[in-house]
Amino acid sequence: MPKFKVSHINGPRLADEIVIYEKVPATGTNVYGIEAVVENGMVVRIGSNGNAVPDNGFVISGHGKGAEAVRSLCVGAKAQLDRDALELDIVVDDSSRIYGAKERLALVKQRFEKLVMSGQNFYIDRAAEEISRAAQAIEESDVKAADAALEEAYYLTAETKENEIRAIWHRPKETTALQVEATVRRLRDAGFNMILIETNYEGYANAAKTVKPWLPLRKELETADCDIIEEFIKQGKKQGVKIHAWLEDFFFGVQGEENAMYRLRPDLIARTRSGGIFVDGWDSFIFLNPALDEVHDLLVDLYRELLEKYDFDGIQLDYIRYPVIKDIDHSAGFEEQTAKMFFAETGIDINKIESVNDPEWAKFVEWRASRVTKYVERIVKMVAELNAGGRDIKLSTAVFGDPAEAIRLKCQNWLYWVKQRWLDYIFPMAYLADAEDVEKQIRFMVEQYGEAPNVSGISPMYSHLPVIESTRQVEACRRAGAAGVAFFETVALTDIQIEKLKEGVFRS
Repeated sequence: MPKFKVSHINGPRLADEIVIYEKVPATGTNVYGIEAVVENGMVVRIGSNGNAVPDNGFVISGHGKGAEAVRSLCVGAKAQLDRDALELDIVVDDSSRIYGAKERLALVKQRFEKLVMSGQNFYIDRAAEEISRAAQAIEESDVKAADAALEEAYYLTAETKENEIRAIWHRPKETTALQVEATVRRLRDAGFNMILIETNYEGYANAAKTVKPWLPLRKELETADCDIIEEFIKQGKKQGVKIHAWLEDFFFGVQGEENAMYRLRPDLIARTRSGGIFVDGWDSFIFLNPALDEVHDLLVDLYRELLEKYDFDGIQLDYIRYPVIKDIDHSAGFEEQTAKMFFAETGIDINKIESVNDPEWAKFVEWRASRVTKYVERIVKMVAELNAGGRDIKLSTAVFGDPAEAIRLKCQNWLYWVKQRWLDYIFPMAYLADAEDVEKQIRFMVEQYGEAPNVSGISPMYSHLPVIESTRQVEACRRAGAAGVAFFETVALTDIQIEKLKEGVFRS
């Protein structure tokens, strides 16, 4: 009988906490956790955040380590709250697990019947066999066997979908043509039809034809037996997989590591008010200064050369933003050149701004966002010029879900780019732990910002979630109206993941 320590009842949920919500309308929590709804002393639902609080019970809300505890529960578990000791007593016995198994059996039966009625091709005999095995195991109270059969039945009763984008981000580790061929074949056989191949990372080039003094070739590729990027494009065309360049625009290095750009052109690096190299909100990342025309010139010329020398099907702009703003002292944009530019246009001295709540700070945020947008517009025009010459290059961006937060925290006005119809796709990074939260976020974006097709970025594998979450999140994106999904990233793609995608959501 596990006991979980409760941080408090009601109020904000902070890092690694378990919070109980009762006698309030809803928990009001953000998407970075998971919750279990308890009615009459029994867990009746697990998943999502911001849940309504039942009159006859409470909600167990967990973040981080607390979320791990909530995930260990099951529907049917019995829960009692000791309010004085702030402890949660949980009973998860065979009867609880069998109760939950019966509910999941009903669900997979519904899924099976839906597939049969739709006439969709699926492994009907295998699915029927697993459903029968699950029912027998439940009858015999064999929880382990029931769980295994129900999970397999869930994959087998997944709908597949034609003509959707199935993308995956890939950081190349290959150093031979044979390895590239094997990677593309593995991803194609898994059901992916688009690979977003990283062309530069941490101030190093993966594309041998675009090496510069300030962008040297990645050391691991110096002994490669081919141009790795060229080989990916060759294999993509041969195997029917679209290859897009994944461009990490203003992110240009990691603090503490050798960086040619910083050594040769320190005047182009974004800096804090103290003059230091900027450290991002959660990573020690070095950024180029997005305000400078010279930085824009450098990147536009680099990517024009990349597209002229490599026959990519598309390009994706990533890190088209400032580093995450934590507070004034942890914010980039205080370089001398930037301060002069902003003062000339607004008469505001950024070094005299005292708080992120000052009106002058909001103007500085909007101004920095306008500089990023100016860069994006130049990329749009450059791609349009190449397409006018006979190419068919698709342009997409990787963005965070909330456009207001994107401006406030990252000086990134992606909503304007969408409204201007500059983009062929947007790839919102819905890197969330729960499929219901993914669906909510993507549905909102599709309904509000539908001018560009939504290819939903998800990370269940990279986030070390159970294998079944990949299927659940793909299904969530489809229900939300997405044009496809993009998995982050290949390093986390296991053979078991591939097997389950192929027999289920990526079956066609």
